[in-house]
Amino acid sequence: MLNELYSLSETIGNKGIAVKEWHREYKQLPKVSKKSPCIRIWLTEDGTIREIESLSADLVQNLRKFGNNQGTFPAFNIAPLYRLTDKEQIERLEAFEKDPFLLDLDEVKNWCVNNNWRSSLNKKVNNCLHGTSNRLLNFIIQQGAEQKNPVSDLIHIADSYSNESGNSFREALEKCVFGKLQRKEDIITALAILFHKGNPMAKDVEKDTGTLSVILDLFDWQQYGHPVASEYMTEWINEILLKAERLSNQPQLTDCMLDAFRTPFINVDEPMPSVRLKGFDVTLRTMFAGQPCQTRYGNIENSSYPIGHKNRALVKKSLEWLANEEREGITWQRVDKNEIVFVYPSRILDVPLKFASILGPQGNNNSISLESRFERVAEEFVATFRGIPPKQQPDYINVFAIRKMDKARSKVVFTRNCSPEQLIAAAKEWETGCRNTPESPVAPKKIPFPLQTAGIINNVWKQNGELANQGKTVVERMKYYQGLELLLDHTQESLIRYYLHILLSHSSGLLRYVGNWAHGGANRPKRMKDSEKQENEVGLVMSLIGLLLYKCGYRKEIYMESMAYLVGQLLKISDELHALYCRVVRDGKIPPQLVGSSLFVTASETPIQALAQLSVRINPYITWAKQYRAKNISNKGEESWRAGWYLSLYEDIANKILPKITESTRFDDLSKSQLFLGYLASFPQREKSVTPSFNGEAEIL
Repeated sequence: MLNELYSLSETIGNKGIAVKEWHREYKQLPKVSKKSPCIRIWLTEDGTIREIESLSADLVQNLRKFGNNQGTFPAFNIAPLYRLTDKEQIERLEAFEKDPFLLDLDEVKNWCVNNNWRSSLNKKVNNCLHGTSNRLLNFIIQQGAEQKNPVSDLIHIADSYSNESGNSFREALEKCVFGKLQRKEDIITALAILFHKGNPMAKDVEKDTGTLSVILDLFDWQQYGHPVASEYMTEWINEILLKAERLSNQPQLTDCMLDAFRTPFINVDEPMPSVRLKGFDVTLRTMFAGQPCQTRYGNIENSSYPIGHKNRALVKKSLEWLANEEREGITWQRVDKNEIVFVYPSRILDVPLKFASILGPQGNNNSISLESRFERVAEEFVATFRGIPPKQQPDYINVFAIRKMDKARSKVVFTRNCSPEQLIAAAKEWETGCRNTPESPVAPKKIPFPLQTAGIINNVWKQNGELANQGKTVVERMKYYQGLELLLDHTQESLIRYYLHILLSHSSGLLRYVGNWAHGGANRPKRMKDSEKQENEVGLVMSLIGLLLYKCGYRKEIYMESMAYLVGQLLKISDELHALYCRVVRDGKIPPQLVGSSLFVTASETPIQALAQLSVRINPYITWAKQYRAKNISNKGEESWRAGWYLSLYEDIANKILPKITESTRFDDLSKSQLFLGYLASFPQREKSVTPSFNGEAEIL
């Protein structure tokens, strides 16, 4: 990732784009939500907490905190003061939250029994108030900026707290909270600070404490012009930190090492900077000393791939620029909560080109509207690119994916370089491959994005057409980035066959269910609730099957004449004929499973046995159809011409299958996929005026 980001920093620099630099220890605050507020604590000169308030999300996104995992300032995390586990007390608390006018202060005071501030939290809060705050003060003093600024005065007030009774930060906070409750002011915020709704069954009580994000500020801030929790003072602190870092990191050019990018480097014992992406943080680290295997070569962490301070700042700024929320769909695309794909050109364009949009739908957009489809996005991308003057077009495009491996580690799982023409050619081939399927009345064609491929393949469907792994542990037989490999690389046929095998295994329940329903065999009113979603998924699965067949060299013009495809068509005809019989003879009482669908599994394993059973089961319906075809009935859904049409199709397909099939015939995954497509595809186009001219009798083994 360091190489990719250094290359990007040069690209940004060549374009003259100014990227905001943030000190590596000056980090963003957690995002605000209704359940996770950020609370400002107003302090007076004597250490009294005068007021508390919830900050808006707009303000919080412009604020930062200085420090590390051991402590931060002026913002840090605390826990609610007390822990509740009694069910009745929690129910009463929730009633107070819904209707603050019901608040009973005496009752609330009686609940304040179980102290929720563990020794570890007390230690961390003390480090925030005394250790980290004084570290920040030292940087301010170094720059001669201690006088007349709210940050220095706030640090002195925070440092005045102690663990002695009557002078602790916790006691001051509790006193302020009860004052708010007494005055019935901002009761919801006060109760959030006061109580954590604990789990009485928690195995580790030390971890069941909850968390609150707070930021300290000066109540009498007007004399300084700006409060500490403001965008102006945030920028001011950042400049102080950056100036101090530049001063301390000026290299001695004599006998100085060079880093991996040939710039001066002094080996210092400090972690690489981190960047918050959408959903998780990424630390730009090299080799981790905590893994014993890294010591075998004697070069770990900074020594393994030395990066100077200047280049550390460059790669950090580059990733922050690349991952800016405004560039979603342009330079990055979210895959899931743990993976993000980044795309950037070798030359920054005046008019942003949506490179990332061609890889996956923006956000969680699974809409089937025209604007969100792959073919529309690809067409727009190509048209925009062709409109760029040749001298301004980038020479190549970098693509890489970062995945969060666990709580502390992230990793580049995919990286490629390609020219814009290669990307365009790959997109065209992708679309051609996905269209490598026959027309189907079951579901409209929908071309999946490359980053949707893994989700389609990993979804496991039950026989009733419902997702089996919904809300549970996700099956990951295919990784998201492997969809990019399928798009950009010449994938080995063995791997394509593997994907096809998993796709058929996981989606067979859905395909059979929807196919049986479409042919008239399922309870349609019961299925209407999920029918649109299921048909959409079937369209994606069929397109992906077509793509995998295409990459293996199977074109629809050829495989639509294969035995497996024809067997699928024969099963479909059997379903349709069976359903027509039930609508006419049995007053529309169609069984849940039709005759063709019932033999689908057998056909996929031993086709000759399935056809033998079919010849017995279908015979009554063929006999009936020969009589019904001449009755000239035109009632909708019961047209007599359909019987003659089905018989004609039946004979044509059976005659094509007969010379090809033997007792040893078995279907592999490629053939099974063609069997599915044949079962779901439309019949060969033929005029509706097919009359009862069928004189022969369809015979199958």
